[in-house]
Amino acid sequence: MSQTQSRKQKILGDVKRKRRQRAIISISVVVVLIGIIVTAVALLPHTPPQFKFDCLGFEPTTLHVHPWLRINVNGQGVVIPAAVGIANPVFNSPGVATGGSCFEPLHTHDASGIIHIEASDVNSQYNLGDFFSIWDETFHSVILNGAPHPIVFNNTDILGLTAGSGNRVTMSIDGTNSTSANYASLVLKMYDYCSTSNGSVSPCSPTAGGDPYYGGQSYPYGTGHTIVINYGP
Repeated sequence: MSQTQSRKQKILGDVKRKRRQRAIISISVVVVLIGIIVTAVALLPHTPPQFKFDCLGFEPTTLHVHPWLRINVNGQGVVIPAAVGIANPVFNSPGVATGGSCFEPLHTHDASGIIHIEASDVNSQYNLGDFFSIWDETFHSVILNGAPHPIVFNNTDILGLTAGSGNRVTMSIDGTNSTSANYASLVLKMYDYCSTSNGSVSPCSPTAGGDPYYGGQSYPYGTGHTIVINYGP
């Protein structure tokens, strides 16, 4: 092999080696950049949902009532999830959201259907439609029979299931059917969970993960004011 050919091969080898080195460096830089981006995104503060009301970092109890909501679709109960209206919920026990970065005035701590209404103004007038709005803002949809459904409620539509073809949307309060032309306008303040037992609208104690407690005694779920929404024939 001539000296000229040897030099050409050496130069060609050097070029290939430098290309490999540049490729390795480029790949390494990309991997590092991806790692930095992923870490930065993970460390960003979680933005709470765009809630209807101010989302507070604490739970005021000047107004503190707990209606119990049940939804039945063709005889089957729909689970109202824990942590409706709670941003970045903290679950210190299974299925119970005991904390979070902020709270809407209407929220849930567990999947019992108890709505916690907690506000600093005793004259606040929250209605059932407000709760459905907050539920939608928190989770955006609900799974029924394996399919996502919109979180909506009015006199002809519950969770995307509309009246017609023999099916109706009805609402009852403590077993009495409502004749309201606007179910969603039901003001919840007068339907405190404990009030049927103590004869007033006095507040229950906080009920995250347990039965309401007031006046030295507990009021197990199922004994107080209950709102039931039914869809079916």
